[in-house]
Amino acid sequence: MASQEQLRQQLVMKARQQQMQIMARQQQAASAAGRQNVGSQPSQSIPPRSMAMGSHFDDLPILKADDLDHKQPQPSSFSSLDSACKYGPVSTIAEIITSESRTPAFLHRGLLVALQAGNIDATGYLLSSGAPIVRQTPEFILKAPANKQIALFELFAAHNWTPNTPGLYGAVLLPRLVNNLPLLSWFLAHGANPNLGQQKDFRDRHGNSDTESCIALETAAARGSVEAVRMLLAAGARIQNGAPLHRAAGVCPPGENPHAGRVKPSQEFDTNRIPVMRLLVENGADVNYKVETQHMEPQYAIVHAVMAGAVERVKWLLKQGADPFAKGNFGSASTYASLWGEEMEKVIEEGLMARNEAINQS
Repeated sequence: MASQEQLRQQLVMKARQQQMQIMARQQQAASAAGRQNVGSQPSQSIPPRSMAMGSHFDDLPILKADDLDHKQPQPSSFSSLDSACKYGPVSTIAEIITSESRTPAFLHRGLLVALQAGNIDATGYLLSSGAPIVRQTPEFILKAPANKQIALFELFAAHNWTPNTPGLYGAVLLPRLVNNLPLLSWFLAHGANPNLGQQKDFRDRHGNSDTESCIALETAAARGSVEAVRMLLAAGARIQNGAPLHRAAGVCPPGENPHAGRVKPSQEFDTNRIPVMRLLVENGADVNYKVETQHMEPQYAIVHAVMAGAVERVKWLLKQGADPFAKGNFGSASTYASLWGEEMEKVIEEGLMARNEAINQS
């Protein structure tokens, strides 16, 4: 008689064979569509290969042949369970999942549908029925309607999930919420650690671990509001864990890259980071802080600002005492300004003159 492990392996092999058949059919459909629509865009209904192989939920066990398909963020077909989890009623979900023994992957598939639809009743029922919360599950709440997201996270919190629970690669969700103030506020009020980086032996890009990260504050400094930065600082985010002033100083318009060509932001885009920079300096950020890094990147905030073509930020940093002659991996702000053009060179020259005059008058 076959052992339980042998049966499990047979199910896995059967599931993989089934999935390969699905992929083959999808590829045939794509080829047929390509022949019929030469020059058109590929079908958006066919998931990328990484999704088709189930890589998103590798922490969900495969117990039945259909589980591999249940693990897809976009399963190959829309089932009666999917419809009930999206639209209700809960009684239909109950009838489906109690009609026979259901696997965690089956329940989780319904949970993802309910989360994205913002169906609070369905989500609560599925969680109470054993639907697991795995590493990437909470991310799907961010796909729900905005007015449903807090209620969904509250359901997760009632089932032993916390804002500090590690997700994919040990990361947490907090840095992704800097432009969602209601959720950011909820997370912080429910114990989110603003200094928490990647966990379980993962490391963030500064080489720091766990509670020595600055990723949330740096993300808010680069693309969040002043209020988001203020909220993180009030919750105990430590500027010294990273370089949030540098991130704010060097923000470029979407699609612009200082390593690919000269960047010229609009004045509005340039100046909208200055209130964030001011708040950071008021809370202890050093305008002449040198980032120690093994990577080839600017090490001073003012060099970041020059590379970003941010004239107004450069002026502001000079007024705060930033040294345009301090040399980092990309040279000094003064030397890089000569590559950027006469306008930036003039900004630094006039900024230094104005600062010297202020010093002499004091």
